[in-house]
Amino acid sequence: MNIALIGSTGQIGREITQQLLAHPHAVTALLRPGRVLPGELAAALPLAVNLQDEAELARALTGHDVLVSAYAPPPDQADALPLMTARLVRAARQAGVRRVMVVGGAGSLYLAPGQQLVDSPMFPAAYKAIALAHREALAVLQAADDLDWTFFAPAALIEPGARRGGYRVGRDRLIADADGQSRISYGDYAEAFAREVTQGEHLRAVVTAAYA
Repeated sequence: MNIALIGSTGQIGREITQQLLAHPHAVTALLRPGRVLPGELAAALPLAVNLQDEAELARALTGHDVLVSAYAPPPDQADALPLMTARLVRAARQAGVRRVMVVGGAGSLYLAPGQQLVDSPMFPAAYKAIALAHREALAVLQAADDLDWTFFAPAALIEPGARRGGYRVGRDRLIADADGQSRISYGDYAEAFAREVTQGEHLRAVVTAAYA
């Protein structure tokens, strides 16, 4: 499978890229000009792309089977996330790439019918702006009924760590363990994400993974 990936130099994106290469897939890492891939991702093909240029993005995506985005804007520019998502959707259409899979936000998961995590009183104020931006990005995907999109949200807490297994994958709702904690490591999240890229079991859906 030929995969175009945005965000491979970030913490989550780096882990996802490693997992995709291990499956193995052919991964093209779309990088901002001047960025370089970390040494452990040497098997990926680097391609410099202006992410703000929709036509250039479409040219870079042409010939790929899947677009994966682990794009993360600077903390003070959360509004860039839904704008980038809309740009990626348009570029994917132009390039004829039907599958689009993005790293989502846990704030868009439901605690109960009609109540998303981001709207709960316990949601940390420091992360609310980016969580709301992820929800806007999800709305962009949901409107793209001509694409097979997947919004893959992590657990409420995603933190550095290797794969340990014992996680569960589900749709729409926040997953918590027996102690009521919703957690997952970068390594396990990336493994679950890469498996979904490969298998395509949850199309046009919100998916999450967390320790059970």
